[in-house]
Amino acid sequence: MAIFRAKCWLGSNSGYQDLQVESNTINGAYEQFERRYGAEQIINCRRVGSNESLSGNSIVGIFWLGCFLGIIWLFLEYTWVMVPLSAISLILLLYLKYKHSD
Repeated sequence: MAIFRAKCWLGSNSGYQDLQVESNTINGAYEQFERRYGAEQIINCRRVGSNESLSGNSIVGIFWLGCFLGIIWLFLEYTWVMVPLSAISLILLLYLKYKHSD
């Protein structure tokens, strides 16, 4: 999610305040300024950053990419072992899927 910052008028008691919200779009940021803070006027709403430096999803993606590349490397380096193992695994998987439990 992106971080948006704006100067908002919150009424005569608070005046103008510099506020910040997280939203996917600028329209969502305007809605949050109005709903969350009760902003009556929003000035200079701009995107200032992102919260996506290295989130959990990207770490999981890097892990699975490493697993995929590792399997590719195993197939290229040890083809004589990986092809029979893959064939046996596929046969076992199909057997377990389609065996009759009668």
